Amino acid sequence: MKYFLISILVLFELGRLSAQSFVGKLNPYPATVERTMLADDTLKILAIMVNFQEDADGTTFGNGKFGTIYSQNYGNDILDPLPHDKKYFESHLLFVKNYFSKVSKDNLEIEYTVLPDTFSVSDRMRNYSPDPGSDDFTPIADFSVEAWTKADELNPGFPFIDYNVFLIFHAGVGRDISLPGSIGNERDLPSVYLSDKAFKEIFGETYEGIPVSGGSFKITNNMIIPETESRELETISGKFLFEITINGLICASIGSHLGLPDLFDTETGLSAIGRFGLMDGQSIFAYLGVYPPEPSPWEKIKLGWAEPVTMEIQNADVSIVTNIAATMSDTVILKVPLNSSEYYLIENRIRDANKDGSTISYVAGVVARTKTFLNDTTGYRSFDVDSLSGVIFDVDEFDWAVPGNGIVIWHIDENVINEKIAENKVNTDKNRRGVDVEEADGVQDIGEIFYTIFGDQVIGEGTEEDFWHKNNPATLFENRFAKDTRPNTLTNSGANSLITVKNFSEIDNRMNFRVEFGDSVIKPFFVSNYTIPNPEYLSTFNYKQKMYFISAENSEGQNRTFILTKDSILTELNNFAWDKPAVIIKDDVLHIYGEFLSNLNFWITDGISTFIGSVNIPDGISTPIAINHFSPEEHEICFGTTNGKIVRYDLAQLPNTFPTKKEETILKSDYEILKIAVHEQIYAAIGWKYQQHPKLPILFTSEGNVELDDSLGAQFLVLTKDSDGKYLVVITENRNKIKIIKTGKVISEFLNLENKNFFSFSISDLKKDGSNYIIVGDENSLNVFNQAGSLAENFPFYEIEIAPYKYILSGDIGGDSFQEILVFDDKGNLFAINGGNGELIDGFPFSVGEYAYYNSILVSDDKIIFVSLLPEHYLSSGYFVKGWILSPIDGKIFWKEKFANNQNNLFVPAAENTNRINEFFPSSRAYNYPNPVYEGTTNIRYYVDKDAHINIKIFDLAGDFVVELNDDAQGGMDNETVWNVGDIQSGVYLARIEANSTSGKTEQAVIKIAVVK
Repeated sequence: MKYFLISILVLFELGRLSAQSFVGKLNPYPATVERTMLADDTLKILAIMVNFQEDADGTTFGNGKFGTIYSQNYGNDILDPLPHDKKYFESHLLFVKNYFSKVSKDNLEIEYTVLPDTFSVSDRMRNYSPDPGSDDFTPIADFSVEAWTKADELNPGFPFIDYNVFLIFHAGVGRDISLPGSIGNERDLPSVYLSDKAFKEIFGETYEGIPVSGGSFKITNNMIIPETESRELETISGKFLFEITINGLICASIGSHLGLPDLFDTETGLSAIGRFGLMDGQSIFAYLGVYPPEPSPWEKIKLGWAEPVTMEIQNADVSIVTNIAATMSDTVILKVPLNSSEYYLIENRIRDANKDGSTISYVAGVVARTKTFLNDTTGYRSFDVDSLSGVIFDVDEFDWAVPGNGIVIWHIDENVINEKIAENKVNTDKNRRGVDVEEADGVQDIGEIFYTIFGDQVIGEGTEEDFWHKNNPATLFENRFAKDTRPNTLTNSGANSLITVKNFSEIDNRMNFRVEFGDSVIKPFFVSNYTIPNPEYLSTFNYKQKMYFISAENSEGQNRTFILTKDSILTELNNFAWDKPAVIIKDDVLHIYGEFLSNLNFWITDGISTFIGSVNIPDGISTPIAINHFSPEEHEICFGTTNGKIVRYDLAQLPNTFPTKKEETILKSDYEILKIAVHEQIYAAIGWKYQQHPKLPILFTSEGNVELDDSLGAQFLVLTKDSDGKYLVVITENRNKIKIIKTGKVISEFLNLENKNFFSFSISDLKKDGSNYIIVGDENSLNVFNQAGSLAENFPFYEIEIAPYKYILSGDIGGDSFQEILVFDDKGNLFAINGGNGELIDGFPFSVGEYAYYNSILVSDDKIIFVSLLPEHYLSSGYFVKGWILSPIDGKIFWKEKFANNQNNLFVPAAENTNRINEFFPSSRAYNYPNPVYEGTTNIRYYVDKDAHINIKIFDLAGDFVVELNDDAQGGMDNETVWNVGDIQSGVYLARIEANSTSGKTEQAVIKIAVVK
């Protein structure tokens, strides 16, 4: 439903009005099913002319009958002159026919019939009009039903079935513009479009439409349009006729029927795209309703009337030709993708592409005439059409209605559109519009409210300085559109899009500019020329100087593993792996192993011949395959089984040697193994007793078993080493708890901040201080803990809302030998955070795409490459492999993909210790936070380089003893002891921290703690 209500600014000294904005709630019943447009689509409009019962109501214009809105005969020298009869309305529909024929490139044909006789409904206009401010449109729906029912009675046998669009022209004006002095009690009919959904919302879901032709046909849509929008106004200088016509209004109503949403702000009524497209009030009433500009490129694409040329990810000079001047080989609309849901549409809009002025065709009386204007002039401007008269039925170039000339850049966010189109709120958030004009003057003021020095309100509708061209005089214009300009090329979430558009040429029918991808470091690298369906994982590796990728489809009974390069799908393996296959390159031979039910599957190649096979495992495989570095030269295949075993196989060899069983370890026969981590002779495995409820899990390790305390089991499992070369097992429980096990015993156990659930997890050597750090993401922060459970310095990182179930990766992309943490937020933006100082790396975040699924990083050709699986757009069923260069130099990668690495062994090497502090108890690292302490607790933090017992005595300033705290600290890292100040009075306290090592060494430090309550 479309409900137009425009606020009008009166310029008394000029005797004219300027349409400014929509107000009120519009289109409360938007259709949820898109209308399918065909290349040869035809709309057949049936229109009727309807009077009301005569009235003398001061809240409506006229007395309810056609031709009564004027108090005098103005002749043919005005817009929409009398009589308002069949020929008059046919002239308006001829304009609509001509408009859509031209803007659709003859893809939409309009046919129309206006029934010859007027008739009256049973009541006065006010009784069919919704109450001002009301969302109840039942009265206007009742009017529709009565009008069409009576039209059916008066025209027996008429073939209503031959038409697909139904329109009521009613006597009077529309409640679509708010006049000076209005107190908001007008009862004119609002101009609306009622879809089939509107009728169902009003009359119930079982309502099938207005029955006509004896019930054999039902009318399921209806447009309600007034005879004119012109009306007489009383001002301090006397009565004058405000002339505003209905051509744009009918075109917009047709747009609603075709499925276009309103592109103004439907909550405030303010403009959102100005005079740059069809579905905005400033366009609908451009030239006071005489004619709107052509639809925006997004509107044309949505309706199937245009196809953009999509920009490849490579720097290029581009030429764009205006729609009228273009040949078949010219680019008219350029699409530049930002991510999977956002893109730019770039077009060339020229008001007078034919360079012959603006020619208006109109009918006055019985004579058709034309009038040509070579430029804007008094009496022929968007807000002043005193030079026009009659009924305008054609214009040679509709884009004369746009506010200037040059390149127009549209920022389209399909995710916003998808979220809001059902409620008709595509552009209600001015900071995150679905269809937005990037205004070249650097001031995004379309829809903004301004006031003149006289106090008059003006609404921004776009100016000639909003167009991109070489000679734009705007102060902020740089002839460049990039991440650091105004406006900028950041995505709607504020991420770097890596796009620059620059060097716009002078205004012409053919304009040139340059599009560049990437910044000084980060650059888009490739996009595959194929797609794969429903990806399940992603693994990347280099083999024989080429990048390879593995992904799979597990859906609707399909299990297919794809082995890919960036150029092609090399092979497709059916029923090869439920989860990510394990990959190793040994002696220049590529091995890929996967598990499917009871089969160990393999695909092995030396680049010349390929060996494919399967080994049946009667016990059943219950974990992904892992490849163990059993020794520097010896590797083996490992997996868990459904009956509690860890099984090891030797690798297969070319040409035809199958994997052979090497060893199996029985853990517990009545437990199913869920996860395994292996390195050399050490393993860790999670299993549960699947017949038991609750399914209490056990952590099995080579050095002893640990019972886990919840039925959710270990969500994450990693095997690593400490600074002494001892193995550590890191697991998470209950989605918010971390446990660290050494030699079969829990040596550390702690909860995530505020007990929040983990969204993602990894381990990395962030500081080269001899200790790997545990990285977890929750809903609104990235937290980094050391193995004692203390937060790493400079963390948490709060500038991010973590995307659930995306991997946290890490690699040295900053060139400073420290690992960067790579993590997605929930908008699909990739963050890179320096593990040493907790700061965001320059150029990040950049937008990968909200619908990014699986990701990996690798070093290829001495560059660090980030690879992701992304749909072409948010509705796509096929996923491209896309890659970005994150660093032009080779850097170490610590956690590269799901299961940490290509081998799936969930083993992370020990951290380097080049930055380790070798002082036993440095007093400079003793402090507490928060300080001052306002409530609850404070953390007393200290560092020891060897395991030690900690004794903390706290005194007040008078020297009186307050409390004693004791703790055990792990060597080589910061540790913390919590002091609860709930019963402590405000004041300054001294904490003496004493560290006693197991070797007998003792040192101490004193810190001040302020408590404020």
